[in-house]
Amino acid sequence: MKNNIKDTLSKRTRLPLASLRFSTFDFAIGPLAKFFFATGLFTMTTFSCIASIWQSDGYGYVFDLSDSKLPKVYDVGSNYCLLNHFLTDEAQSEGLSIDKQSHTLEFGKLFPLKVSRVNAVPVHCSESGVATFQNEQYKFSAPQVLETLLNHFSEHYAYSDDKKLNWQTIKQTWLKRVDNDTTPAQLRQVIDDFLAMLSDGHAILFNESLDRLVHHSPRKLTSESRLLEFMAEQPDFTDISQVYRYVYQNWLSIINSYIDAEEPHQVLNSNFFYAKLKGGSIYLRIESFDEHDTEAVMRHLLPKLNTASGVVIDLRDSSGGSDVVALKMMSFLSNHKFDVGVKRYKTDHGMAKGAEISVSPISKDAYAGNIVVLTSQHTPSAAEVFLMALKARGNVTIIGENSFGAFSDALTKALPNGWGITLSNEKYVDVNGHHYEFSGIPVDADFEFPNITDIKLNRDSALEYAISLLSKQSI
Repeated sequence: MKNNIKDTLSKRTRLPLASLRFSTFDFAIGPLAKFFFATGLFTMTTFSCIASIWQSDGYGYVFDLSDSKLPKVYDVGSNYCLLNHFLTDEAQSEGLSIDKQSHTLEFGKLFPLKVSRVNAVPVHCSESGVATFQNEQYKFSAPQVLETLLNHFSEHYAYSDDKKLNWQTIKQTWLKRVDNDTTPAQLRQVIDDFLAMLSDGHAILFNESLDRLVHHSPRKLTSESRLLEFMAEQPDFTDISQVYRYVYQNWLSIINSYIDAEEPHQVLNSNFFYAKLKGGSIYLRIESFDEHDTEAVMRHLLPKLNTASGVVIDLRDSSGGSDVVALKMMSFLSNHKFDVGVKRYKTDHGMAKGAEISVSPISKDAYAGNIVVLTSQHTPSAAEVFLMALKARGNVTIIGENSFGAFSDALTKALPNGWGITLSNEKYVDVNGHHYEFSGIPVDADFEFPNITDIKLNRDSALEYAISLLSKQSI
């Protein structure tokens, strides 16, 4: 039976804890969840499905609702069109509704998708358009698949100017690497090379079953060479995943040594680890920003936070999740309204003006004290939006490593042979006009993670520094 997209893609974005943690934001195929799938592909609204056709502003989608029981979603560009079978399958199983008053499509993200009514599906979406694996006469063509992938990027990628990408030259160069005799396996390698060149944390190739085929991090892990050296010294370790498991288990044990034994720690909704640290500050580790009854958890924690000498928030092994959840959590961590930045998206005419992101306190009792945040190169996606908000809040010190560098929601596009590709079509810009895609949110003090030297010495240098900072700030 074919996997349900929503169920598959709303899972944690990395391998399970028992297998391997902090493994370079290892998507399961998680980034799809960043666009339509974090809370369901298309959120059903109270509005009935309108028998009409709608086109998105940016994002390259046409929603054909002419048959209300069998809606279709097309990927469209200036000179190409194909049925997006991933989104169409989900729309037909979950439903799809347009708010006819606001001309928007809700999909569980910060802002709804803007759409406008069109008279008909574009001409190039007819049978004369891109032939796909769903056509009876379809024959695999590596040039066709690669050209479609490159078209998706050239039309929707938000960072072409930042990376100085000339898509006409890129297409000419990369299409020379394939011909009609190129096999799927060979094409996969070509796409692997292309995505390695791009180094975008949300650019992922996956197959029809949603298995990840290719993914590359924005930059090389700082700790990787030392972990490999450690593995070479240990005859019992034959695979880097074993090293990660060893380090992770020891890291958790080490953290326990800093906890005040007189007040038991709490694991809340299998996602939040709360404890009182020796010295009076609070330690809060957040494993993901998926919805785990976040509001109830934060209301439970708020009295404890407000009586503490400071708060350490550990995001070093967070797996991202929902921006909505991240900003909801922030509303408990500030007693004043503040601007975070702007979310913009790529259109045919450049980057849209976008929508402003702000945080308002959920109550007058919201926590307003000092915060130290621990981050790493494994801190991705919604966790980075949370970081951007913390940075704008004030009274926050960020230590560790620059975060992963993958802010944009991952735009889901189909390929003719049944594969799919995600890409970054959005920019999150802070109040100073800076974006941190690829580079990650910068830190105030550097601490490598995972740190094999710390593991050997049975300590957590970053946590010790955080405790020291809060101790000085509370004087």
